[in-house]
Amino acid sequence: MNKRKWWVLGAVIWMITIFTFTQLPYFTGENTSKVVHKVVVTEHQTIHTPSVDNTEADSLNLVIRKATHITVFGILAFLLFKSLEFYLFSYIISWFLTVLYAISDEYHQSFMPGRVSSLKDVFLFDFVGALLVLFITYLIK
Repeated sequence: MNKRKWWVLGAVIWMITIFTFTQLPYFTGENTSKVVHKVVVTEHQTIHTPSVDNTEADSLNLVIRKATHITVFGILAFLLFKSLEFYLFSYIISWFLTVLYAISDEYHQSFMPGRVSSLKDVFLFDFVGALLVLFITYLIK
C-alpha cells in the first residue's frame, strides 16, 4: 500500500470518528457545559479562590467547543490534502471537501437528540480550521 492510500485511509477513519462523536449524547452543549462547570468549580475550590460564576464557565465551554471544531476540521483538511497532494489544486479541493463534510456533519447533527445544527459552526469555525491548517501546510511546504 503506497503512502497516498494510508492518507486516504486516515481521512476516512477521521470522518468516521467525526460521525461517531456527532452521534454520542455526551458531547451536547449542555453536557460539556456541566463538565466544564464542574472542573472550574473544583479548580476554584482547590486553589481557594472565590466561587465561580456561570458566565466564566459558559465562556470557557464556548471556547473549548469552538476550538474543537477548528482542530477537528483542520486535521481533516490536512488528511485530505495529503491524500490529494499530487493533484494540481489539492489545497482548494481538500478545503472544499472539508467544508462539504462539515456541512453534512451539521446536517447529520440536526437529527441527534440534544444537538443543535448550526451553519455558523461550519462557516466560522470548520471553514477557518481547514483554511488555517492548509495555510500552515502551504507555508511549511
